[in-house]
Amino acid sequence: MKFAATIIFLLSLFLESSVTTLPLVFLTLLCLAVLTREEWIFVIAFIAGVLLDALSFRVLGQSSLYFLLFIFLVFLYERKFEISTKYFVLLASFVGSFGYLLLFTYGNLIIIQAIASAIIGTIIFSFFRKFKERKQISNF
Repeated sequence: MKFAATIIFLLSLFLESSVTTLPLVFLTLLCLAVLTREEWIFVIAFIAGVLLDALSFRVLGQSSLYFLLFIFLVFLYERKFEISTKYFVLLASFVGSFGYLLLFTYGNLIIIQAIASAIIGTIIFSFFRKFKERKQISNF
């Protein structure tokens, strides 16, 4: 699972910094945070944000701050909601992607991009969940 997560994470980092404006790194981090529920995801979110800002030629730390705050909110609501469901991931990825796109892009199609991001986030979550259920690689 860690190998698959690393590959998807690096692919999303490359695609977001060069090809698309969809927040693929955010979606990958959200799915990892929901499935693992461990604190090391904060370190990964910080490093991912700095790398994404550097590759996208933005001010360093903006994406990191957004990733850290949103993952903190997800962990904060972990006790109130069942966060390991597709419905939560769909809603959280829509809300998080909408906020991210509102802050960091200047396009007119923010709602359509947020809907597409929510669908992609649910697909990534389903993919990670299948790997976790199969336990092909232990200790995820």
